[in-house]
Amino acid sequence: MAKSGKRSDRARSDGAAAGSGSGTSAPDPAPVETKNARPAKPPLAMRLRAHAILLCSSVLMFLGFAGFGIWWMGFFALVPALFVVDPLEDRGGFDRPIGRRFFFRVWLFGTVAYAGGFYWIAYTLSEFSGFPLPIASIFATIFWGWQGLQFAAMLWVFRRARENGWSASLAVPAAYVATEAVFPMLFEHYYGSGLYRMPILTQIADLAGPEICTGLVFLFNGALYDVLQAASRKQPIPRVGPAVAIAAVLFTLGYGSWRLGQVDAFDESAERLHVALVQPNLGLFDRWADPTVGDRLRSMTVALEHEDPQIQLFVWPESAVTFWLDGVSTLHRTVLREVHTPVIFGGIRHEEVDGRELDRNTAFLADATGRLVDTYDKTYLLAFGEYLPFGDTFPVMYEISPMSGRFSPGTSVDPLEMARPGGDADDPIRMSALVCYEDIVSRFVRHAVAESNPDFLVNITVDTWFGDTQEPWVHLTLATFRAIEHRRWLVRSTNSGVSAFVDPAGRVVAATPVFEQASLVNDVRLGNMGGTLYETLGPWLGWVSLLVSAVIVLRKRSTLQPGKSSV
Repeated sequence: MAKSGKRSDRARSDGAAAGSGSGTSAPDPAPVETKNARPAKPPLAMRLRAHAILLCSSVLMFLGFAGFGIWWMGFFALVPALFVVDPLEDRGGFDRPIGRRFFFRVWLFGTVAYAGGFYWIAYTLSEFSGFPLPIASIFATIFWGWQGLQFAAMLWVFRRARENGWSASLAVPAAYVATEAVFPMLFEHYYGSGLYRMPILTQIADLAGPEICTGLVFLFNGALYDVLQAASRKQPIPRVGPAVAIAAVLFTLGYGSWRLGQVDAFDESAERLHVALVQPNLGLFDRWADPTVGDRLRSMTVALEHEDPQIQLFVWPESAVTFWLDGVSTLHRTVLREVHTPVIFGGIRHEEVDGRELDRNTAFLADATGRLVDTYDKTYLLAFGEYLPFGDTFPVMYEISPMSGRFSPGTSVDPLEMARPGGDADDPIRMSALVCYEDIVSRFVRHAVAESNPDFLVNITVDTWFGDTQEPWVHLTLATFRAIEHRRWLVRSTNSGVSAFVDPAGRVVAATPVFEQASLVNDVRLGNMGGTLYETLGPWLGWVSLLVSAVIVLRKRSTLQPGKSSV
């Protein structure tokens, strides 16, 4: 029997190899699975095709952001990436992996998008912290890669939502706004800020901050993806998502038109203050090496006083005075000299608190006689520039990064108060001072406004560190949303640009070029247009989006066939 079985097995094997069609032939044996077997990688051409589409999408993403400012690209920039990631899609000639390959694919997409939008980070880290450029480039790559995780998280939420049967019209804005709201950022920024060139589209920021502008952009992306996917498959066009997107755009246009009209009416009737900004364009290190460079600020200010005697306030930039101002009550002899108009300027001072010597980055306010009347100590410090995280625990870090400061944060957001020209001494002009990049931190400014109820916002900063890049313009763009959120004028004085006057609609009324000596004079309207929903509720849309994202990730809606949408 044993010999007969062997002959029979051999015969069946020979018959299968010969391709016999008789019923006695057996199918090819299935491959033996090993314990640690991995799925074979798809062909290189297939993988490169997916990455090429993602690269195209990442380029569109950073071109639509505030730096390049091609705002309309943002409304479809994410669509190619959605096609690559969507698990309900089976076209394109490439696979849609899960696990580590999915993560790497979407993380790389996000990293490239951030590298394009924040390319200036390497130069900035080198100048700001003193690291050699190669080391600064490594840190910049870490920053880009870290921010790329935000895109990875967003697209993971989108993928899970699609697997659970939810439309892109819902999943895309919810996922993007949620991750933008909770993901830690070194520089606070929102994709919707790229709409700054279209003020009629940005007025909704007083309802929920810049996150609502982000939501508008990606609601359109999601709806456009749903429509294109259905149309390309000759399926019925979804109705709900696209209809909501169209309604959101129409509401935004109507609300924007209404609010712009209100701002114009406010500007016509509000009390005015004649303000001058002085941009000295001092060298990055010259102003520290030679304190007499402050003569340029004084000479420019005195010339403006003679040219326009009606100026009621001058605003100089951050670090306008580079020597320590400790225990002074008058600035006439040391700082202002021939200047006979109130001045806000940036400087540095020591303060002893509980036996500890603390360094402060301070905004000073002097009256027309040179008397120091008020100060504000910067509260929200910039990591690596004004302090090193864990630097007090590991002091050797300051030896590695000698350009990093050792400043301590202030403890109050009280406004600077200046006597109202020709007015009641008990009713001063109140100004919320924002030093450096405090003006882009929306939650901080909201807190400062709530505490001080200012007549307008004042930002003093130095953007020279960033060189002749997009960053000074990005900084201004992000700051304009504070004017919209609080419906107040914003005044920005910088060392090398961009200095600007911004009205309560976020419109840049006047601005200087970068890396030029310049000055601006304009009437600032005092007061505000009443409270805004954002002032009351804060960034509520981010928390709503986080809740929606949790629901669409955890809850199935329906079982879908590839290429079909639930809405």
